[in-house]
Amino acid sequence: MKENEKEILIYLRHCWQNVPYLKKYPLEEWESAFYKGKLVFFNWKNKNFFRLNKDFKTYPIGTFFNNKLFIPGYPHIPRIYILKTGLKRYLKYPFYAEEKIEGYNVRLIKIDDEILAFTRRGYICPFATDRWEDFLPQLPDFFNNHKDLIICAEVAGPGNPFVSEYPSYIKEDVNFFVFDFIKEGTGEFLSVSEKIKLLEKYKLNCPEINGPFDPERDYIKIRELIKRYHIEKREGIVFKPDYNGSRVKYVTPFSNLADLKVVFPYLGEIDPHFISLRLIRLALNLYEFEEFKEEVYKVLGQNIFEEALKFFKMEKPFQETFKIKFKKESNFLSMLAHFRIAKINIEIKKTEWKNGYFNVEFVKIYPRATQFWKTKLEGWGEVD
Repeated sequence: MKENEKEILIYLRHCWQNVPYLKKYPLEEWESAFYKGKLVFFNWKNKNFFRLNKDFKTYPIGTFFNNKLFIPGYPHIPRIYILKTGLKRYLKYPFYAEEKIEGYNVRLIKIDDEILAFTRRGYICPFATDRWEDFLPQLPDFFNNHKDLIICAEVAGPGNPFVSEYPSYIKEDVNFFVFDFIKEGTGEFLSVSEKIKLLEKYKLNCPEINGPFDPERDYIKIRELIKRYHIEKREGIVFKPDYNGSRVKYVTPFSNLADLKVVFPYLGEIDPHFISLRLIRLALNLYEFEEFKEEVYKVLGQNIFEEALKFFKMEKPFQETFKIKFKKESNFLSMLAHFRIAKINIEIKKTEWKNGYFNVEFVKIYPRATQFWKTKLEGWGEVD
C-alpha cells in the first residue's frame, strides 16, 4: 500500500467516526468502495473530501463528504412521456410546475470560510464557485441564517464551460437559478411552499414556478404551459409535490429537437441510445401535441444532419467553442485541472483581462467522434 493511500484511509476512518450518516454502513464497506474506485478522495485548497463516482448502496453518485459534513447526491427523477396519464400516475394535489432549465446542476454550500459549488457528480466546479457572487450576492446572509441547508441551482447561459445549449432568454454570460433547498445529511427537500418563502425573503433568482395544480382538473392548463414553453424554446418542466411525494419531469418537443441537433455530430463520444431516446420522446410528444407535427417534420432532419454535414465539409476535428469569464485567474487554473482529471480534451484559444474579468476562449475537442466519422468518410466498412 502506498504511503498516501494509508493516509487517505486513516482520514476515511476519521470521517466515518465523526459523521453519523456514514455509519449506515460498516467502515469496511466504505474502504472496499475506495479500493474499487467507487469512492474517490480529492481536495480543494486546504479542504479534503470524498465523493462517490458510482452509486453505492442507497447513496447515489455525486454524494460527497468530509469529516464535518455529508451531502447525498441529487436524486434521479423519473421522466414521463405522456402528461395526461403520467401526472395522474405519479402526482396528487397540490403540486407545482417548475421550469426545467437547460444548463448544469450545482449544489452550493458554505464550508468553513468559503462558499463552494459542487457538480451533480460531486466535483467542485471552479467556474460556479468563482461566479456565484455575481448572481446570488445574498448567499452569505442566507448561509449565516440556515447553516443546515444546501442550495441547488442551475447554471445556464452561453457563457458556461460545460453545456452548449441554454435558454433563449439569456443572451450573454450566464445566470444562476435556485431550484431547491436540501438538508445537510439527509438530502431531504424543503417543501415548495417553504422554498418559495426563502426565495422571496432572500431575493434569489429562480426558475418560473406555476401552480398549485391538480392532476385531474388542471391537465388543460398544464398542456397550455407546455405549448408556451415549446414556442418560447424552453426545455421543459419538473413537477414537484408541495410536500412529500414523487417528482417527475417532462421535456418539450423543442428540447428534444435541440438535443438531436447538438449531439448527433458527436456519435462516438456518446451512447447512441441518447439519440433513440430523443426520437421516442418526440414520437410521444406528437401523439399528445398533434399541432406540432408539421413543425417537427420540417426541422427534424435538418436538426439531426446539418451540423454533422458542416463538420464533414470542414475536414477538421469535431469540436465546440466556449467563451467564459472568471473573477479570479486562479479559478480558471483550477478549472483546467478539473478538465485534466475528467479527461476532457481542450485547447485554449485566447485569454485576456477585460472589464475586471479574466476572459477565456477555448475549444473542446472530441477525438472519438472525429475518428468515428473519419473512418467512414475514408471508405472503411463495418459489419452490422
